[in-house]
Amino acid sequence: MSRITDLDIDSIKDSDLLKGFDYNNYDEGDRERWKTLLDGVMQAQDGVSCKSYTKGMASLGENFSDIPNLEELNHKLERQTGWKVMAVNGILPCEDFYKLLSRKIFPSATFVRDWHSQAFTGYPDLFHDVVGHLPLFFDKDFSHFVSNSSDIIYQILKQTPNGTAEKEQLIQNFSRYGWFTWEAGLLIENGEAKAYGGAILSSSGETENLKSRGYDKFDLQEVFNQSYTDKEFSCRYFAIDSYDDLFASLDTIKTQYNL
Repeated sequence: MSRITDLDIDSIKDSDLLKGFDYNNYDEGDRERWKTLLDGVMQAQDGVSCKSYTKGMASLGENFSDIPNLEELNHKLERQTGWKVMAVNGILPCEDFYKLLSRKIFPSATFVRDWHSQAFTGYPDLFHDVVGHLPLFFDKDFSHFVSNSSDIIYQILKQTPNGTAEKEQLIQNFSRYGWFTWEAGLLIENGEAKAYGGAILSSSGETENLKSRGYDKFDLQEVFNQSYTDKEFSCRYFAIDSYDDLFASLDTIKTQYNL
């Protein structure tokens, strides 16, 4: 997948967000794969997904059983939490990614993964981005955490010189932070660990992996020290007691990096 290198975030207008996205370009094969994927994860999610995710899925409506029109989804999302979706066709540079999120713009891929990647995909596709992540963006607390944390991370990265060992370490730390929270994060509800991470909620294979591995209590330094690869199922899972734990970790990050 190519890397997007010419994105001018400061000049993005609402009319630019879905530029090049054509809902009518999805064919029957895309729609069939979408429905098969959705059936698979809905079965796998039973008893696994957190309440805010389940509520967010309900907010998306019955039409979500088919590939969603991002334009309609934008209207629903913006009305509830002020977030919008931007269609992208490649991988964003790290700072651009956090800058977009800090402005409540969620970059979403537009292709639907192929049949060989039903249980897991190494690259985020439309299904991962929309099914895995967007239901949580209907939750005001979680969506605020994403925009707030992204703003903090962007500021820290921006003030650190490129090409330095310090910058590379920061990128690694924050990649791990993102992975073990909004990708592979768990939330304790009524004494049980429920998933809020998008990598879990968009992958039947990841859900089964979670069931076999168990989890540890969320600890920021443990997260920064825990390596991972997004090409395989998660090697570890961390659970928070509430989203307040995530906001507390942001206070620690701000103190740690003198922000």
